[in-house]
Amino acid sequence: MNLQYALDHLAILNLYAAYAHAVDANDGDAYADCYTADGWTDISSFRAARELARTGQLSFVDVHGVIRGRDNLRKAGTLVQLHHLIGNVLVRRIEGDRATCSAYFIVFAPDDGRVEHYGRYESELVRCEDMLRAARFCADQFQSGR
Repeated sequence: MNLQYALDHLAILNLYAAYAHAVDANDGDAYADCYTADGWTDISSFRAARELARTGQLSFVDVHGVIRGRDNLRKAGTLVQLHHLIGNVLVRRIEGDRATCSAYFIVFAPDDGRVEHYGRYESELVRCEDMLRAARFCADQFQSGR
């Protein structure tokens, strides 16, 4: 392991933390900044998101449960009123300006702290503007508290 690998690993941990803080603070700009210019996120495993997208209530999510484009990511970053906890970040591979990672998440309701859902993120990150950002961020929900 060399110094650049260690620095990249720290940057990946920071990116996951920045993602959680941005979405929990409803900061759409900070949330969109976690992604590359052409980055996207797949939330299709969330039953409620799929249904809301299908009925047109989430206009920024396509019918497959994917959010593409900075404007749509910005909108998505202002949507939820939840608290994310991300852990067990596994950096599977770092090669040049690309990294592949996984992490587990638990999402809590802000009012009483009940578990809303939990699952795993699978991500492909790309270095741009001297930062690692998400090119692909897929959320796989394991269970719903509702």
